[in-house]
Amino acid sequence: MTQPTTGFVRSLFLGRLDTAAIFPFPRPDAEVLETTEAVASMVAEWARDAIDPEEIDHAKRIPAEVIEGMKELGLFGLTVPEEYGGAGCGQTTYAAVMETLAHRCASTVTVLGGHLGLGLKGILLYGTDEQKRRWLPGLASGERIAAFALTEAGAGSDAAALRTTADPLPDGSWKLNGRKIWITNGGIAGLFAVFARTPDPERPDAPLMERPISCFFVPNDADGVSVGAPEDKMGLRGSSTTEVAFEDVVVDAECLVGPRGGGFKVALNVLNSGRHGLAASCIGQAKLARDLAVAHAREREQFGRPIAAFGMIRELLAAMEADVYAMEAGTALTAGLIDSGGSETMLEAACCKMFATERLWQIGNDALQVSGGTGFMREYPYERILRDARINLIFEGTNQILRMMLATQGLRPLVNGETPATSAPSFEGLSEELAKERATLEELVPAFAAVAADVAARHGRSVRSAQHDLRRLADMAVALHTIGAVLSRASSGDADEAELALARLAVRRRVQEFRAALHESNDPDDALVDEVAGRMTGIGGE
Repeated sequence: MTQPTTGFVRSLFLGRLDTAAIFPFPRPDAEVLETTEAVASMVAEWARDAIDPEEIDHAKRIPAEVIEGMKELGLFGLTVPEEYGGAGCGQTTYAAVMETLAHRCASTVTVLGGHLGLGLKGILLYGTDEQKRRWLPGLASGERIAAFALTEAGAGSDAAALRTTADPLPDGSWKLNGRKIWITNGGIAGLFAVFARTPDPERPDAPLMERPISCFFVPNDADGVSVGAPEDKMGLRGSSTTEVAFEDVVVDAECLVGPRGGGFKVALNVLNSGRHGLAASCIGQAKLARDLAVAHAREREQFGRPIAAFGMIRELLAAMEADVYAMEAGTALTAGLIDSGGSETMLEAACCKMFATERLWQIGNDALQVSGGTGFMREYPYERILRDARINLIFEGTNQILRMMLATQGLRPLVNGETPATSAPSFEGLSEELAKERATLEELVPAFAAVAADVAARHGRSVRSAQHDLRRLADMAVALHTIGAVLSRASSGDADEAELALARLAVRRRVQEFRAALHESNDPDDALVDEVAGRMTGIGGE
């Protein structure tokens, strides 16, 4: 199937339903499906016996034998091309492994995500053949574990504020100075992808903060590299998170990854890819929480019958199931688009990340609610699921930053003068049994496009400052993306009545969210919000 280049989500802002972008649902071919099922099954069986998530959380470390087991399974090279010692798997298989490993332990899957999804991704995307030959075999075997070193004390969501420097030396090497914080895999990494400011040859006297950013691969054993003590975290307590300092660290010219001054683009594209893997891991934890809640609701009796018979408990359980189905639909759809290589997926990956992280948080909370007082006791996994889940809304771009990115990117064609669609959108090829849901989607897209056009017209090139509007547009876009993914998935095979009912509920839940954001756009509280926040802080808004 030939994919369009613009992407499904971007087209929504122009009032277009790009059916070809998401339908038919991108099922993996027989070989990929067989590989994915075999690898996921192998990981599940191993993890069940090898990983004790409670002990990892308590000890605040992942045992060496677990890391060794991941090496023996070849997980550190899962997406590395075979010619460099990896398995050469695509995003579909990677996502399945992330989900499977996360179902067992959120701390352990973070090691793999930090390594494959972030740490070594820059080499895969931008490395030269020589750099790949130099670094990838050791990374694929797990001899070296990779980490992504971008965040600094003053540069979090605003990555452009980083102050780490890399200065060229006469022999072509580079000298790095700076300090990175909250580095996943920091204490176990053998290689850091470090982002630093480099002088601009065309403006050698430019101030530090006007220098472009470049990406370097820095071995942990280079002179001047020092790793701080493990951070004491709320969740993911087993994963290694540390400061990493670079003091007059000299690396050779071949440690520059991508073009000089092109590091910001490297970071953005690495993060775009990593967000999808994070969404997949959220599915694993969401399924764990759901499974625990269902088992408890069946077994726990009150007033002479299982609590699963009571309407309010059934609402919680059904919502969990529908949301997991929707998480799977969006994440699998985007994995297929990434593997096809023909369609832009930046906005789709952002939708997956926002939706999955927020749904996991809600599912974890609802699962604890179903379990009642039992869930509040630390001997049960509910509270660990919640503690581990919380960082996901901050990881790899806070969900607020992603809402800004999604909406501003989607609005760009309108701001630049492109004309929205004038004809009513239609979504061809879907199951006739979902005709009502399809009609609802076709109705919502023009309503969304009208809001987008209004925001673009009112704010123009200053739209980035219109954060209240951007947040609402992003929420609507995520809902539309998820509805499209659910309808495509449920129409891709012989869905039985159970799946169709699940798809309908998943769609209805997203429609409710869309309409809430649309209603708020028509009757916003923005002025009141700004007044109250201004009085609280003494700081005016944008």
